Amino acid sequence: MGYEVQLEALEHDAKIWDRTSDVLDDAAGEARSITVTTISTSVIADATGFNSAYADLQDFVAGILDGGATATDTMAATLRDVKRQYEADDDAALRRIGAEWSPVE
Repeated sequence: MGYEVQLEALEHDAKIWDRTSDVLDDAAGEARSITVTTISTSVIADATGFNSAYADLQDFVAGILDGGATATDTMAATLRDVKRQYEADDDAALRRIGAEWSPVE
């Protein structure tokens, strides 16, 4: 695999992680938007702690989704950092070596 193809692959994969982060972020928002009230369940469900347990579970799931969104966003940023470092190292080597070397095609 050539150098340019590797750089393109890093950006391609970073975009996949970006999209994954967006989906997880959207899912966390959707999870938070669901409301359970005494009207939507019943007085008995509320009295037995169902609504409270549901809210706790909802917070837990939304938190996991938030964590996933953050982790996948970090992965995308890391891949882009690696790509930038490769490019910087390549540019530095080119400046250092200069006209003394030319690639064989």
